[in-house]
Amino acid sequence: MNTEVIMGLPVDQVTYQTILAELPLYFENGKKMTAISINPQIAVDAKKYPDIVEFIKQSTHRIPDGIGIVLVSQLTGGKIKERVAGFDLMVKFLEYANNHQKRVFFYGAKPEVLFDAIENTRELYPNLTITGGIDGYTSLSEAEVVEIINRAKPDFLFVALGFPRQEQWLARNTSRLNVTVLQDVGGSFDVLSGRVKRAPKMIINLHLEWLYRSLSNPKRIGRIIQLPIFVVKSLWCKVRGDD
Repeated sequence: MNTEVIMGLPVDQVTYQTILAELPLYFENGKKMTAISINPQIAVDAKKYPDIVEFIKQSTHRIPDGIGIVLVSQLTGGKIKERVAGFDLMVKFLEYANNHQKRVFFYGAKPEVLFDAIENTRELYPNLTITGGIDGYTSLSEAEVVEIINRAKPDFLFVALGFPRQEQWLARNTSRLNVTVLQDVGGSFDVLSGRVKRAPKMIINLHLEWLYRSLSNPKRIGRIIQLPIFVVKSLWCKVRGDD
């Protein structure tokens, strides 16, 4: 797979199809797949967290999760043509797990959100096995969380603690986890639970989901200016050769 560097972070030229096509090889060979989202927020803020930067560099799949990433790639002569949304990739992983009777584990979000997300997953994907879930507000120690996940023996682990907490948690614990596929999924449990609605299909197709989410949530209003700032900073990094 080919890789580009955007603001010092590697971003892979992958699609949903290429990632799913590789899944059987990871299961057959006992290797770990780490599917980590790279979006404008992470690209701008990651340098504050050297542990996250190193973890991203070591991950197997650094997915272009944001139209801003695709845009910067195209403006700088790159070959990333398609956004790979973290939520959509998680859904495709759930579909794969359902079709191949795999085991999944959920870690993160508020207790009530986690509960609803698990219940909806059971209803939508009856052939997979949900081996457990731990909310993001648990009083369990990090070591206890890892132990519970390993005892549950999931094939897929979805971590929804938000940036930067989820990436830092994965950076510290991926080597200790006996899981084949690990993904950071941000606020995806909120959508899976039904408590947060995705943008209409037309908005998604127009690559304006980021704007819809920002306008729908007062806490995200500040992100409206994040995309243009990211684009300008990324292009300036390219001009200076900082990448």
